[in-house]
Amino acid sequence: MASQLRRLRTSVAPMIDVTDSYYLRLLRLISPFGNHQLWTEMIHANTFSHGHMHLNKRKLVQHIPIRELQDFSHGVVVQIGASQPEDAYIAVRELAKLGIRHINLNCGCPSRDVQMGSFGVVLMKTPETTAQIVQAMSLAAKEASGPPDSSSGAASRSIKISVKCRIGVDEDESPEFLYRFIDTITDKSSPSDPVDIILHARRAWLQGLSPEENRIVPQLNHTRVYEMTKAFPHLSFSINGGIDSVDAVAKHLESSKIDSVMMGRKIREDPWFLSLLDQHIYGVAEGLVPSHMDVLARYMEFADEMHKEYATRYSVLGRPLGAFFHGRKGRSMRAHLNHMFAQARIKSPGSSAKRGCVHRYSATFSELLQEAMGRAEAEHNERVATAIARAEASGKPDGSSAECKTVAVNA
Repeated sequence: MASQLRRLRTSVAPMIDVTDSYYLRLLRLISPFGNHQLWTEMIHANTFSHGHMHLNKRKLVQHIPIRELQDFSHGVVVQIGASQPEDAYIAVRELAKLGIRHINLNCGCPSRDVQMGSFGVVLMKTPETTAQIVQAMSLAAKEASGPPDSSSGAASRSIKISVKCRIGVDEDESPEFLYRFIDTITDKSSPSDPVDIILHARRAWLQGLSPEENRIVPQLNHTRVYEMTKAFPHLSFSINGGIDSVDAVAKHLESSKIDSVMMGRKIREDPWFLSLLDQHIYGVAEGLVPSHMDVLARYMEFADEMHKEYATRYSVLGRPLGAFFHGRKGRSMRAHLNHMFAQARIKSPGSSAKRGCVHRYSATFSELLQEAMGRAEAEHNERVATAIARAEASGKPDGSSAECKTVAVNA
């Protein structure tokens, strides 16, 4: 029987400088049940057609979670940015060879650099050009799919193509504008495997707002997303934007019109939210949810393996740790860790002038992290002891002094 892509109903949005392969590994450790689709940060298509990133394993593993493809290929989505059909075609072709089974075209990023490259949300202003890029991606996906199954006629290895866009650009947030864009880019897609649409329920302003502000300032319009699901009942729609609670996720999933819900900032700020979704949306028993310490231990093992195999810099491997360490103790730990990374790095003559040089260290990532945690804990305990001693001297030994409360709050 032909293998089909499993439909995952919740997903983590692509976020530049956030959803690299190391952060996605952390999310898989937090939620190992295969319930959530994980999206890479946007990768420009010409890194394959001109930069040949697929031939550079060390660079490739930074952006694409190769390890997740072993048992979770259906749950990994690679997002590309493209302005030329030829670049998009090559990117899909090479990604398919790596085992990627879902590739998305970014038509929503409003950053100035992306605009200057004529991709991202500016593509919504030229739907005919975007349609050519989508057609090139679909052709590459079709060619990379296996031969049809004799009984069902479906491809033996289906590769999904999708488009993520906004509901409007600048002054134009009319339903007609969005309808024309979706209609144009999906007009020639295969009826048996149509292009999926992910709608960020905000317009994008090309001038005057930063990319971060463009994710917050424009007014949400979830109604427009539902209008498009009615206008294109044969297409699969995912809704994105301002969804930050279990109840909100459940409400959208209850609709027969919405196929999946995507979350970005909520997961960036609180990746443990995936555990709540596992329990309340997917029915995972609380006792099966990995603990913080178990996830941290497994991430340290992963980090040690990545450095050993690919010489990944410790500073890069340490970026996802913000999920574990907060407050004053967390800041202290991160400061110790960064200092220890620098101290442990083994410098070779002239290495500072070599771009892309291999970083070696005198201790493993996990050893340095554990030591930094110990130092931060010792500092915290010392602050607590000092606060208690001062409280006792002031006649408030029960911890009710302002200093004791400040230490507790900032722990």
